[in-house]
Amino acid sequence: MQRFKYQALVTPFADDDGDARSMLSSGSHRMVLRAENSETHQRQVFSALVDGGEGDSFQVGSPQIMVTLRVIGDDLSDYLEIGSHFTLWSGHDLGRGVVTRRLHI
Repeated sequence: MQRFKYQALVTPFADDDGDARSMLSSGSHRMVLRAENSETHQRQVFSALVDGGEGDSFQVGSPQIMVTLRVIGDDLSDYLEIGSHFTLWSGHDLGRGVVTRRLHI
């Protein structure tokens, strides 16, 4: 299994009652990341450790939160690259994100 680290911008789903925002904006949380292969359109789930953006929005008044993703998987590079979209799940769908950059471990 390979390990990857990404920075991503996540928009919590509006009907979440603030649970997603509180989870994504602070601390580290284990979540499931769902992504789609851009060539085959197959969907895959990966285990991810999501580190929150310390309560700060991407910009003042913006609903988006910058997070760090630590993800493991054998074919992860087929599903996540800069600009790839994904969904985060922890008991229910929390939000939709886009990868902004890959970080080196």
